[in-house]
Amino acid sequence: MQRFDTMTRTIYAPDQPPSFLARWASRLALFFAVVLPIALFMHRLFGLPTPVALNIAAACFAGAALVLLMAAVAGLDIWVTGRQGAARIVVATVLAAALLSVPLSLYVIGRKWPPINDVTTDLSNPPQFVNAYKTRSPGSNPLEYPARFAPMQQASYPDLKTLVVPRTAEETFELVHQALAKQKLTPDYEVPPNDDDGTPGIVEIADRTMILGFTDDVVIRVVDDDGRSRVDVRSASRYGISDFGQNAERVRVLLKEIAGRVTASVPNAEASARAQRKKDAKAAAAKQLPNDSPKSGRKPPSKRDPSRSGTRRAPERKASPQE
Repeated sequence: MQRFDTMTRTIYAPDQPPSFLARWASRLALFFAVVLPIALFMHRLFGLPTPVALNIAAACFAGAALVLLMAAVAGLDIWVTGRQGAARIVVATVLAAALLSVPLSLYVIGRKWPPINDVTTDLSNPPQFVNAYKTRSPGSNPLEYPARFAPMQQASYPDLKTLVVPRTAEETFELVHQALAKQKLTPDYEVPPNDDDGTPGIVEIADRTMILGFTDDVVIRVVDDDGRSRVDVRSASRYGISDFGQNAERVRVLLKEIAGRVTASVPNAEASARAQRKKDAKAAAAKQLPNDSPKSGRKPPSKRDPSRSGTRRAPERKASPQE
C-alpha cells in the first residue's frame, strides 16, 4: 500500500480485493430479489400458506434495508481506501431500493382507502360466519365485525346497503346461487331459508384475490320480510390491516349481479303473482258469498210444484176426427 496523504488518511489500493461488505451486500440483495417473487408465486399457484408467505416477504424487506446499510458502509470504505467493488454497491443499492419500493408503494396507495379489512351491508346486525371458523388458521383476523369499522365504512362506502328483493326468500336464495355461478364462485357452506322457524338462508364462499391470491371470506344472508327478501353481503380479509378496497368492490359486484338476476326474472314472476292473486281473490269471494247469490256462479234450485211427479209425462195425444 502506498500512502499519499496522511492528513486525509486516504489510501489508494486498487490491487486489493473488493470490500467485504460490498461483496455480501450484492449477494444478499440478489438473494432477496429472487426469494420474494418465488414466495409470491408459490403462494398464488401452489398453496403456500399465507402466514409463511408474509413472513418471507417481511424477511426480504428487512434484508433489503440491511443491504442498503451495508452498501452505505461499503461505499464509504471504497471512497476512503480506493478498494474495488463500486459496481457491487450499485447493484446492491438498486435491488434493495426496488425491494423496499414494494411496501412503500403499498403504504402510499393504501392511504386512499380506510384501514379496514371487513365490510358489510348491515352495520347494525352483520351476517355471521359459520364455516369460516373451521377454515381460518390461528393468527388470522377475527371473524367478529369490529364496531370501530362501522363509521369508517359509512364514510368511505356509503353505497353498501341491504338489497331488498320483491321475491320470496326461497326464490331469492335461488337467484343468489345463479349470481354466484355467473361469477364462478362455488359455495363452501349453505343453509336454505326456512319460513316455518324464520331461519335465514346462508351462503359462505372463500374467494381469492386476482394477483397475490389472498383469501377473503364472504357470507350472504337472505331473510324473509313479509313476502319480500332482504339480502346482506359481508366480505372479510383473513390477513392484513387494510384490504385496499377489495372487499367493498366484491360486495358491489355481488349485489349488482343479484339485482341483475332479479331484474331478468321479474316480468314472469310478476305475471304469475298477479294470476295467483286473482285466483286467490276469486276463491275467497266465492267462499264469502251465499250459494244462491247470482255472483256465486251457482244456479238457485228451481221451485217445483209438489203435486207434480218427478217422472216424465207422456205428451197428450190429439183427438182423431173419428172419436
